[in-house]
Amino acid sequence: MNSDVRAINELKILAIDMINRAKSGSPGIAMDMASVMYVLFSKVLNVYPNNPAFFNRDRVILSSSHIVSLYYAMLHMAGYNIKKEDLMNFKRCGSLTPGLPEFNMTPGVDASTGFAGDGVGLAVGMIMAKRYLSSLIKIDENRANVLTYNVFCFCSDADIFSGSAMEAFEFAILQKLEHLVFLYDYNHVVADGALDGFTPETLKKKYEAIGMYVEILKDMGNLREIAHTLMKAKDCGKPALIIFVNKYGADSFNAGENILHSGPLSFDDTENIRKKLNSFLPPFEVSKDSQIYVQNQIAERTEKKFAKWLEQYNKLKGRMSTGLSQIFNLLETGHTDIYFESSNYKINDGYRETLLETNSKIMNLFAAKTPFFLGGSAGLALASQTILGEVDFQTPKNTLVKNIRFGVHERLMANILNGMALSGLRVFGSTKLCYYGECSNGIRMSAFMNLPVTYIFTHDSLYDSLDGPARIPCEQLNALRSVPNLCVYRPADINEVMGCWEAILKNSKPSALILSKNSIPKLPGSNSKEVAKGAYIIKKEVKRLDGIIIATGSEVVSAMQIAYDLASTGRDLRVVSVPSVELFLSMGEDYRQAIIPPNVKTIAIEAGNSFVWNQFVTNSDYILGINDFAYSGIPIEVLQKMDYDYESLKLKVESLL
Repeated sequence: MNSDVRAINELKILAIDMINRAKSGSPGIAMDMASVMYVLFSKVLNVYPNNPAFFNRDRVILSSSHIVSLYYAMLHMAGYNIKKEDLMNFKRCGSLTPGLPEFNMTPGVDASTGFAGDGVGLAVGMIMAKRYLSSLIKIDENRANVLTYNVFCFCSDADIFSGSAMEAFEFAILQKLEHLVFLYDYNHVVADGALDGFTPETLKKKYEAIGMYVEILKDMGNLREIAHTLMKAKDCGKPALIIFVNKYGADSFNAGENILHSGPLSFDDTENIRKKLNSFLPPFEVSKDSQIYVQNQIAERTEKKFAKWLEQYNKLKGRMSTGLSQIFNLLETGHTDIYFESSNYKINDGYRETLLETNSKIMNLFAAKTPFFLGGSAGLALASQTILGEVDFQTPKNTLVKNIRFGVHERLMANILNGMALSGLRVFGSTKLCYYGECSNGIRMSAFMNLPVTYIFTHDSLYDSLDGPARIPCEQLNALRSVPNLCVYRPADINEVMGCWEAILKNSKPSALILSKNSIPKLPGSNSKEVAKGAYIIKKEVKRLDGIIIATGSEVVSAMQIAYDLASTGRDLRVVSVPSVELFLSMGEDYRQAIIPPNVKTIAIEAGNSFVWNQFVTNSDYILGINDFAYSGIPIEVLQKMDYDYESLKLKVESLL
């Protein structure tokens, strides 16, 4: 048995040991793709186990999350800081080897895994970021390219046949992205049984027809051919798909059966596989010879490349401009600082426009001062008014433009943004609020990985009713607020929009900015600096506190007008603007009670479902929300039909007080 075969066999057994101990996992794919995983790491990848976060490393994305036990086993064998004990704790709480890969937890894991197909879009985003940053480095002169990494993405049937993956493939082809390779385990088996109706050859024709480079490999024992195909694919000049044809779990008694999709192997089957592979080491052991052999291959291949690369990098740093210094700081630290100081801008008291126009101006103010803020829209850039600079979009020939045209693909947009954010860029994506559900998976992964992606949702309420209830958001706002680690902002006027961006850019967290297309004046008492506290008093009572109205967004305008109108009847009311519920709840209890004291009648007005406001108001009857679908029609007619026009709201507030 030669050294490569022995190492592959030990790799298979190690992954099976992990699955058996955890009583969970996918032994079939661990057996199928062991030779591919081994060849990728030992013969192809430019990685540095002692420096797993090195910015010019090749990236590996596991869109096929069930391959994770094999991946952890490979990292252990390759010399990453993953111990035998970590492998034994596979899928245990708090271990370095969770059930699905988690970013910022395990050395060598480049991204967390989301739902089927989403990792494909994330991989595309990583290469998009590389292309953009490379263009920035080359902008002044014909400099050496110090960003030379590739992205490899493991895929399963669930990925390949998802609409999300197909959208990502088509986007990558339109953008003519390179150094992007998808590794597909074609094993003809899914959790429910055999997968019929297509062949590797028909798949090859399908993906070649849309412009991909496609190869089929049927001999998993031919390591030289696997290595040659991987090397050719990464340098083919277009997105590449390699279809590895496997008999599912060929080493098992149950080869080709869906029982291998999930769960441990029996003792007898495990022993059978050990005999077939001629590997009789104790559980969770790999031989020293195999570890040394694998690690030496990686070191011998990468050390020479790194020395040559470092020479180029140092030459480039030696003639470094200010702009290049900022780029190198981003590459070396993984993040960049973007500043926006809202107090630098004074707003005329007569200012009035839609918050979409306001937001566009503010974004362009700070975006013009940094190359590291960019993004796009899911087909609604003009409607959402989120164009940076001139109306121009990134193309393969014009890679420095900051506007990305994602097409009408909200889910794809979110996945690509996550990949770009993992590369250190500050990115945004925009669409109408009613389409939140289309990108909810990607938003969830932004929050889970704590990535500084900003989602801009426009057309936020009943006032956009001409297209009917299907396009009027009702539950989406509070659905966003329910996502852990996502900060949701709904500003009331220009001052609050500026305050939102100041807060967003000061934090490296995911955010959602909710904007109205209504024309809104600058409100008396609004304060950009107070946004960071989540809620503040925008109109204070004059002599005594008879009640409090809390509101968000365009409803703050109505709340203030109601307070002024009811003052003529002797009601002395406070109005509290709440641009961010999450930030307000993060403040200390003393501040929260100073803004909304207990035992004071408190009413909430927000044109969305009412659930979030129970914690602030006197009781649920004091929430003036929308807990139903709306109607199609002219906005004022719809508001009147739903008893949500100004006069109806004022009567309700007066009655409650």
